[in-house]
Amino acid sequence: MVMQKSIDDLGAGAYYMMHKYEAIGKRGKAIIFEIDDKDSEEFDRLYRKYLNSEFHRFDSCIMSLKKLPQIN
Repeated sequence: MVMQKSIDDLGAGAYYMMHKYEAIGKRGKAIIFEIDDKDSEEFDRLYRKYLNSEFHRFDSCIMSLKKLPQIN
């Protein structure tokens, strides 16, 4: 059976795509993935793996750079 899972985190969405999951669209700011229900636990586990990865650290640094003040 196929199910849909959504994620609001752009970095996590990219991480899922790097790990075989295909984004099928967006709903507001959420990225929608269509997965087999047998992969649901792996999908959730992969998010926890992302949070502890260098990819998450990189994404956090990018977000911090966006917030730097302008210098004259």
